[in-house]
Amino acid sequence: MKTQIRSGHLGKFSAAEYTLLKSLALGLSCAEITKLIGLNNEQFESICSSLFQKLDAANPYVAVKNAFQKNYLNKKEFCQEELKSFSLEFAYKNIDQIKSAHDDPKQLLWELYDFLLEFNVQLEKKME
Repeated sequence: MKTQIRSGHLGKFSAAEYTLLKSLALGLSCAEITKLIGLNNEQFESICSSLFQKLDAANPYVAVKNAFQKNYLNKKEFCQEELKSFSLEFAYKNIDQIKSAHDDPKQLLWELYDFLLEFNVQLEKKME
């Protein structure tokens, strides 16, 4: 699935709010987002508060739901076989990058995070 901020609404959200909203739309938990992006709880709560206010939401579920309903997020679907095929092709092309970081768990986590971000970029390009 592709989620993106629709171009006409880019000014409505800060970069941090955009990252948070997109991460929530992709199904990451608040704890996962905080840990992966490197925010402390106060920063995370501040960004959430601002985002939720802009989306008239009291929680992450409603924020994402409202973002889709107000067309701030655009969702396109892949069929399962297309997604599986693209995922395996992407992983095969990038497996050496992941292998190089397997000795250090922290480094591996960041390599996987970067890998998933790049996968998302490539997936969005494929959907255009």
